[in-house]
Amino acid sequence: MEVITEIDKRAIDRLFQSYYEGLSRYAYSILKNQVAAEDLVQQLFITLWEKRNELEISSDPKSYLYRSTYNRCLNEVKRMKRRGVHTEVSEEYDLSSQQDTSQLVLGKELEGRIEDAIETLPEKCREVFRMSRFKELSYKEIAEKMEISIKTVENHMGKALRLMREELKDYLPLIVITIVLMKGW
Repeated sequence: MEVITEIDKRAIDRLFQSYYEGLSRYAYSILKNQVAAEDLVQQLFITLWEKRNELEISSDPKSYLYRSTYNRCLNEVKRMKRRGVHTEVSEEYDLSSQQDTSQLVLGKELEGRIEDAIETLPEKCREVFRMSRFKELSYKEIAEKMEISIKTVENHMGKALRLMREELKDYLPLIVITIVLMKGW
């Protein structure tokens, strides 16, 4: 077979007429996307035209075209996978970002409501509650610091929790949602 060193327009037209449909079907069998397959084959013929003066086809033109189509399809599959992974990562990041923002908003709102509820407690109850929940002191440590009995600390905590529960009853769904989001359930 002779080496084709310069492909003229008529030769490309003949190749296009002879092989376009077959190459498109072949590309579709790999890509599973008709539009992408046709675009890929059209781009192959455009490249042939653009590189017609440099191109050397030493084998059968049909083999060359099918091999070129195959290689382009593999490159397209790789590109689609990369884009797919990027899209998944991007979507995951967007979802994660939205969840983080939601958690932050819910957390801030809940924090404000809890602080408001704490402020409604009587002074001693509030002090006992803060020492127990925020400073993580034991009842015994609180009793020693406030110079009261452990039983009095228990009574203040019981009263504080009862009042807090009553004060926050409308926000129970918000509390549950916040806990679920924070735990990632």
